[in-house]
Amino acid sequence: MNLRAELIKEASRLIREARKRWDAHEKNQSCRQARDRAISVYEKLSKEERQEVPEVLRVWLRYRSEKYFGDGRKGNGMSSKPSKDKRKETAPEHAVAARKVMSGVGPLYVLSSKKGICGLFFGHRIEVSTLPKNNPRDRFLNQAEKELAEYFQGNREVFEVKTDARGSQFQRAVWRQLSAIPFGETRGYGELAEKMENPKAVRAVGTANGANPISIIVPCHRVIGKDGSLIGFGGGLEIKKKLLQHEGVLLKAI
Repeated sequence: MNLRAELIKEASRLIREARKRWDAHEKNQSCRQARDRAISVYEKLSKEERQEVPEVLRVWLRYRSEKYFGDGRKGNGMSSKPSKDKRKETAPEHAVAARKVMSGVGPLYVLSSKKGICGLFFGHRIEVSTLPKNNPRDRFLNQAEKELAEYFQGNREVFEVKTDARGSQFQRAVWRQLSAIPFGETRGYGELAEKMENPKAVRAVGTANGANPISIIVPCHRVIGKDGSLIGFGGGLEIKKKLLQHEGVLLKAI
């Protein structure tokens, strides 16, 4: 085994060790040090080498990495920071057109690829300078705009426009589960993990849910806490609350 392969193996071992300590609720200094050792070795790997580390370990490390999320992380897989403090999203690389659409929760930016809708971002969550130009003849944007208007008018419960979100195999599997949540209903992260026949992947499911690039159409807002309470959402809890109330979901007080 060459040196790089040994490094990949060591990174995987260290992440497993840190994850085991964290899952055992040993959230003390030694636990954090184990996580930091894992991050240190992982960051020495190239982009291609990181893909050889099991995805569930990569997702866990990103979730627990202060480099990405700081100290303000909760155990529910969502950020405790206000939405306005988060880094804004950039347009997906395969987006060919974008359009600003007004809605019942403020301005939205809808993006299309050559195959379907590849992004739907709340106005305060997207870096506008990264957006491609609008194309008035784009059939996916036209259909999405029409269906969003019908949704907010209370005349549509199911979106039919094609989607083209890019992500890992695991992320796409989670996004399919999100799309299967009916209008007016909610699910917990644990329920989604059970549906995927991987009940231990609750945290990974939460991270993939947060990475969903097509809000509303792929309804990540329908995922709530185990106790029925609202928890983090990329657009902010107020928008999440409005979307669920629009769909007739009875909510606990925030």
